[in-house]
Amino acid sequence: MTVLCINAPFQTKYFIETNCEKIILLLRLKYGKYAFGNEYKSDNTILVKEEKNIFTIRYKTIDIKTQYPLQEIDRIIFENTVYDELIFAMHGAAVEWGGKAYLFLAATTGGKTTLASYLTSIGFGYITDDCVLVDRKSFQVYPYCSPIHLRDGGLEVLKKCNVKIPNLQHLDDPAISRYVYTPNNCIKKSIPLSKIFFMSRTDNENRLVKLNSTEKITRLMKAPITDYKVNVEYIRFISQLALNDCYELYYNNMEYAAQVIYNGQ
Repeated sequence: MTVLCINAPFQTKYFIETNCEKIILLLRLKYGKYAFGNEYKSDNTILVKEEKNIFTIRYKTIDIKTQYPLQEIDRIIFENTVYDELIFAMHGAAVEWGGKAYLFLAATTGGKTTLASYLTSIGFGYITDDCVLVDRKSFQVYPYCSPIHLRDGGLEVLKKCNVKIPNLQHLDDPAISRYVYTPNNCIKKSIPLSKIFFMSRTDNENRLVKLNSTEKITRLMKAPITDYKVNVEYIRFISQLALNDCYELYYNNMEYAAQVIYNGQ
């Protein structure tokens, strides 16, 4: 049995114990530098045993059999992860420009990963492509530079834009097929938050709409990647976060998104 530690920043640490070397390789591809060999185990151990292409997965009270182990491991981690109480975690991508963080928030398949790939390919710093970590007191944005995971469609869009991707690898799993790489220009320390963009891809429109105070608070309340208890302290934080400039970004041309940042919008 091999043990792999998954230790992403400011969130629950997991240990995957398995007799399947392919699972180890896939998890290393998926999590990059946040997955490493470690013999220590804890209550957060996910046990994965393979026998004749059927996987038995055990985690606390969970006990299932599946042909799609990576999908189930992802689900367990997503549903059970707890974030540090000083961190606000949002579903989005983030890049750096001029020493400041620009956030692009969208639902799954909203294009944030493709846009992050494009922006980092033209010189923006890479912060994250899926989970934005904001300090609740300082409003600094922490890097979470896990590998970028592109779907077929996103990869085709980037090829049409003549984007050259370094060290591209294929995460080949029956349930989760992605093209994986880590940009060269990863940000290594926390940086100040600048602007927040709520993304909407369009067929033929490039437009930026500045949100008012009520709209900002409403949208930010829906942005977390995990459930937060809505109390006075939480509302106060969201209200302070909403003091930053927030926009609705409609785009069909990724260069437009870059120009918005270049122009200081």
